[in-house]
Amino acid sequence: MRHQIDRQSALYQEIYAQRTATERINSQAVDLGIERPKLRNREAIANLNTLIYVLINLRALHRIRAQKARLTQVV
Repeated sequence: MRHQIDRQSALYQEIYAQRTATERINSQAVDLGIERPKLRNREAIANLNTLIYVLINLRALHRIRAQKARLTQVV
């Protein structure tokens, strides 16, 4: 089965990009302790997860803005 996959197709490239993005988010979540929360209450865990994902998105936004700032300084 593996040798029959067309790794150059647009569909494969799109799915692979989504998969790697998901793996990066999962890795960040594990680093932030979301994998095994120490909380017992379902609502508390949901709140913690929300805050962690907000933090991940803020970090990504910060990286994008910093990259844009570097690019505008070069030009």
